[in-house]
Amino acid sequence: MSDANTRPARIFISVAEDSADVHAAALLSKARALLPHCTFYGLTGPRLRAAGAETLCDLSSHAAMLTGVFSVIGRAWKAIKMVERSWRTSPPDLVVLLDSPELNLRLARRARARGLPVLYYIAPQTWASREGRNREIAETVDRLACILPFEQDYFRRAKVNAEYVGHPLFETLQREKPDPAIVKRLRSSGEPLIAILPGSRRHVIDAVLPLQLEVLQKLRAAGVRVRAAISAVSEQRVEQIRAHLAGHNSSPEIIVGHNAGLLTAADLVLVASGTATLHVAHYRKPMVVMYNAGRLLAMLYGPFGRFLLKTPHLSLVNILAGRRIVPEFMPFVRDTNEVAHVASRLLTDEAWRKLMIEQINEVVEPLETSNASENVCRIIKEMLEQRHA
Repeated sequence: MSDANTRPARIFISVAEDSADVHAAALLSKARALLPHCTFYGLTGPRLRAAGAETLCDLSSHAAMLTGVFSVIGRAWKAIKMVERSWRTSPPDLVVLLDSPELNLRLARRARARGLPVLYYIAPQTWASREGRNREIAETVDRLACILPFEQDYFRRAKVNAEYVGHPLFETLQREKPDPAIVKRLRSSGEPLIAILPGSRRHVIDAVLPLQLEVLQKLRAAGVRVRAAISAVSEQRVEQIRAHLAGHNSSPEIIVGHNAGLLTAADLVLVASGTATLHVAHYRKPMVVMYNAGRLLAMLYGPFGRFLLKTPHLSLVNILAGRRIVPEFMPFVRDTNEVAHVASRLLTDEAWRKLMIEQINEVVEPLETSNASENVCRIIKEMLEQRHA
């Protein structure tokens, strides 16, 4: 980087939800050592700001997910216009976009129109749906950093300059340590513990948690003695969870921000679909994956499901395995009695539990040596050197 020796390289970075903010902050932590001449600014969340990035606007604190951001469409477009004004007056040396394709593919188009190089980190999951976006990605993104092993070849077949860098979740999980006091308390009753992970996004909790609680009620009605605890990612989600617990005779304990202890103690996990399934897999716990995409998709899924979704499995663990190793009830739950029956079996069938844990280990073990942030720093350095050559 010839210019990098005389002035810092300015890198625009964009996150629009909490998980991307976590991974971006890890990237900046690594960049302090590997890219000391780089400064970062852009659409940040609280963790990215704490890691040293300057903020133009914070979308992640207001987003349940990117579609949630665009339900407050004025705020999203205001952010995009703010970015465009910033780029006009002081164009960055590189644009780094994380996840959230509804927003970030729009920014990629605008960056390409201005001749700004674009690195997209955490690839859009077009292998599951909306495959038509691949052409847009190929036209607007210079480098694509993939976090799932099969994505590299998939996107390269679509003429995208893609590279597998590793999954950033496991960098975070390597630092997690279970609180022994939490583990001891959760195991104190001697009953099997069901951990309930309803997701981190508001609309997902509203869709999935009532089904998970219904499964718990049906297990207890069938005479299955279990203890349960619910994960809340933050204090902001506690009141929402408590509202769903209103009227339940024996409300599960809510564990805030301590999934390491909860998953260490758990015998079975009811988990909302998404990256959380890999979190559970890291702890080698039997799981049942659930999701409720709503009535509209339920109506469309029968006649049009094979056109809407391109993968035979919908949970990440099964996608990575290439076969169904954990039960998944997606994209909606037809009958919670069936889920309760499967959960009951997983609590008592030791052979099935052992097989599932072995198969989960085969899937997740290769991912746990991830150096995603370091690999993305290397790509950033290569792109800056190419730009300033």
